[in-house]
Amino acid sequence: MTLDPQVAAWVARTLGASPHEVFFEARSMSEVWGVELVDGRRVAIKRRGDDGRLAIVAAAHRAADAAGIDTPALLAGPDPVDGDQRLTAEAWRPEGRTRPPRSPQDLYARLSAQIIAAVGDVNAAGLEPPPWMHYDHADPDRVWPPAASSRWDPHRIEADLPPSLVRLGGAARARLLAADLPRVLGHADLNGQNVRWVGERPIVHDWDSIAVLPEAVHVGNLAADHVATLEQGAIADIESCAALLAAYEREAGRSFTADETEVAWATTVWLGCYNATFEHLHGAPGACTAMILADGDARLALAGA
Repeated sequence: MTLDPQVAAWVARTLGASPHEVFFEARSMSEVWGVELVDGRRVAIKRRGDDGRLAIVAAAHRAADAAGIDTPALLAGPDPVDGDQRLTAEAWRPEGRTRPPRSPQDLYARLSAQIIAAVGDVNAAGLEPPPWMHYDHADPDRVWPPAASSRWDPHRIEADLPPSLVRLGGAARARLLAADLPRVLGHADLNGQNVRWVGERPIVHDWDSIAVLPEAVHVGNLAADHVATLEQGAIADIESCAALLAAYEREAGRSFTADETEVAWATTVWLGCYNATFEHLHGAPGACTAMILADGDARLALAGA
């Protein structure tokens, strides 16, 4: 594995040491390389396209770091390369487990509340939500948001989806659109894919997943999604979601209004349905489909929908 010359030159120029070895490489929505420098440091180099969000991502990442939230330090970037492509460098932080040692609802609720407080002063004007939370897209003929390509578009296979899945997703979207709640910046993908635990101390990765959403939407998203891991997508059951909502209220020092509580539950339905469609898009029905078809109507009742 090697870095292309342009990336290698950027690394040497910005980090003050040339690459010695590429020990990790991955390509998905972005390109990521794990690089050991000649001075012994290990860093993660990322190259991805930028629609204007990466400057906000970097500001939020640095604000969280300054507030004492443990993250892989952002060492450089985002710097332009190859048109709309940007390069960043982070400290390489592989340590930690994918699951917290106890009370995941308590620990994830605390983490989310801390992040929202830490990034509250970041100017996030114009920041678009990540696809899985883009329920307020502008197309009235679609349940799911417009996709970058048909491969990622649930509407491509809508006729093959369980009718209840489409119905539940549409009802959840309608309930979310009916709410008028203030929005805050937070991390919209806190789970075993992006958080590592060293004891009860979290290390937070993937700052690209920040989003400006109503606080109740952030919490509903977290309630449903905190059980996901790298190995398996999943959504939490109703009991676990309720435990996380209660834990967040304790951490925030206030009780949600009835509207906020309903919005949080509607979010668990939206995310469960969206994740379930991707099981159908990329293989076969799995844990998300089974869960949301089994209890989606009960969640909608808690959402007042």
